[in-house]
Amino acid sequence: MTTDAARPRQRFSGDGWSLEAHETGDFSVYTLRGEFDFAVSPRLADLLTPDDGVTRVVADMTEVRYCDSSCLQVLLRLARRLHAAGGRFAVVTAEPAVSRPITLLGLGDVMPVHPALESVETSWGAA
Repeated sequence: MTTDAARPRQRFSGDGWSLEAHETGDFSVYTLRGEFDFAVSPRLADLLTPDDGVTRVVADMTEVRYCDSSCLQVLLRLARRLHAAGGRFAVVTAEPAVSRPITLLGLGDVMPVHPALESVETSWGAA
């Protein structure tokens, strides 16, 4: 049984990508799928706007096959906005195409990578 809180709030898709947003517990989850490149980044920036008052956001990128620097920059801007408001941001993925650039660029402090959503919940603890 799916509760209203677990149902997607938004669903968007384009050529080769999709984004779905929903609430899980006390944070928002953006589930990204497909390939994210320069052509997608402006639309992604428009869509990654948490509701007012949301300070904890997870980008679930377990099904992202490609993510270029322009899309990482969109995620980084979101993470910095959340941190400035006292919030948190994390990325969930085991995909090297996503995790490796984050690690190589030293972005792990601002947008830590976790292997699963449960790992984020454990690291963040209760709200």
